[in-house]
Order: sequence, then structure tokens, then C-alpha cells
Amino acid sequence: MGRIPPTPGGPWTGILLAASVLGSCLQPAPAQTQAPVSIVLTPPSPVVGRGVSLAPHNPPQDLVTCNWYRSATSDENSRILSYYPGPPPVQSNGSAHTGRETAGPGCALTIAGLTLSDTGNYTVRIESPTSPGLGSVYLRVYEMLPRPTVTPNQTQVPENGTFTLTCNTSPSADTVLWLLDGASLVPSERLVLSPDNRTLTVLNATRGDAGTYRCEVRNLVSTSRSEPSTVTVAYAPSPGAHSGLSAGAVAGIVIGSLAGVALVGVMAYFLYSHCRNETPTENGAPVPVYENLSSIARAGPVAQPGSPPDPGPTYETLQARQPDLYEELKK
Repeated sequence: MGRIPPTPGGPWTGILLAASVLGSCLQPAPAQTQAPVSIVLTPPSPVVGRGVSLAPHNPPQDLVTCNWYRSATSDENSRILSYYPGPPPVQSNGSAHTGRETAGPGCALTIAGLTLSDTGNYTVRIESPTSPGLGSVYLRVYEMLPRPTVTPNQTQVPENGTFTLTCNTSPSADTVLWLLDGASLVPSERLVLSPDNRTLTVLNATRGDAGTYRCEVRNLVSTSRSEPSTVTVAYAPSPGAHSGLSAGAVAGIVIGSLAGVALVGVMAYFLYSHCRNETPTENGAPVPVYENLSSIARAGPVAQPGSPPDPGPTYETLQARQPDLYEELKK
């Protein structure tokens, strides 16, 4: 028994036509592509304890809602808040809201009382009939750097020895510099810095390494310098040195002393010679020099043979001494 073909214009034709129209109406509309959104930070280098604004650049005029997330993605678990511009504007807080975040016109997010823990990625998703968008930004919160310290604050090292200094500072310091007596130190074979520059090691210390060391730390918002750390290099005196004097200084002292002694001796000799050669004078005339004259020197009787000897010369008068030939020659 064969099948009876459907009659054109029968009930099956209407059913198929209705199903086709319904299927075309139920097809999902193509999803709108989300445009990238740039976010502007004000100020660009926010500081601990102050505030910051994260504002989408040129938000669409037909903004319906925007959502802020504390992450690099639009994960619901990291949602800070949702903002509906209204009127009236409405803010709906999410699980990542801390009580310091608020939204305002243009979907700008404001965070007050910043802490270092606020550093991280932030994402905004904008819902709009014509211009939906998605964008992320990294927020770095800076702190005003406290004064660092150098340990140890006093060091004594023998010559050719090794010493190490450490700069203790905040993790927020981006740059660490070392200074000796106010001049910046440059790494070398003897001056070794750790990868983060927070540790300085000096090898084979010399006398030139003695002095006051400081470390200086910097970031985008502040600079701070430590108190000095004193390094003393102990060394043995050079051979031949006495009381800290060099060999040249000692030789100079010895030569000067000998020259002084020789000069004094020459002066003493000339003074002595001058005194001996000088004849005493009085009012321009020579002063007579008197000598005792014994009775023997005077003319008188000659002693007879057998007479007892004269017990001693008897000096009776003073007579001017006659200059002898030696004195005449000295003149």
C-alpha cells in the first residue's frame, strides 16, 4: 500500500513556514567587540596616605554601567564596585571594596588613604550600547623614604683586610648609592656591590679606604641619606719611621742638627780668636799692663859665695810690662 504525497497548500506547508520564521528570530545577535580603554592616573606617582584617581579616557556618552576590579581581569571575586550614572547615580560595592573606594562621573574610581598594599592591577569594564570597553592599569603606590642606616656604624680593619657594610632601607627604595667622604663610589675589582646595591664589600683595604661611608636611597618621590659609618684602616709604620715621621723628615732633622752644631762651633772659634787678638784700650789709648818686679831684677849687689840663698823674691814695685815680639806680630 503506497504513501499518499502531501497536497500542495496543505497543513504541513504552514507548519514548516512557521518553524522557519521562529528559528530565524531566536538566533543570538552577534556580540559587540569591546574596545580597549586607557586609564589615566592622577597623580601619576601616588604617595602613601594620600589619594589617587583612576579615570577612563574619553568614556562613551551613552554609558550604562561600569565595573571596577582589583585584578588584571574582570573576575567577579575581585570586583570593587559597579557604578550606574543614573540619574540618580548608584554605586554597588563588591567583595573587594575596602571602604576607601568611590566612583564618580565618567566612571572615575577614587581611592583615599593609600597604603602600599593598594599597589597592583586595576581593571574597568564599560557597558554601552554603542561603545563597550575593557582596560587595565598598574597602580604603584610610593612612600616617602625614611632615613636609611649603615651597619656596622664603626669598623676597624687591618691593611689588606676585607670589610662589609650594609644599607638598611625600605623595599620601596628604587636606587641605592654609596658614598665615601661625600664622593660617589664606583664598583671595581676591590669594591663589590650586591645585586640590589644594599651591601658593599671592600677587598684588600688600603689607607685610602678609610673615612666616612654613607648610603643614599631614592625613588620617584623622595631621596634620603644615612648617617656616617666610620671605617679605620690599621697599618704598620714604614721601616725607619719614628713617631709617625717619614724617613725624609728624619734625615732632614739630623742634617739640620749637625749644621746647627757646626755653625755654633764656628761662631765660638771666631769669638775666641777675636777676644785674644784685641788689645784693651781706654779712651783710644792702650791700657798699660803692669807686672811685679823682684829685687833681683833691679840693679844691686851680687850675692857672695857661701852666703845663704835668698828665701824668695821680694816684689817691691810694679812696672809696666814691655810688649814682646809675639804681641807685636799679633798686631
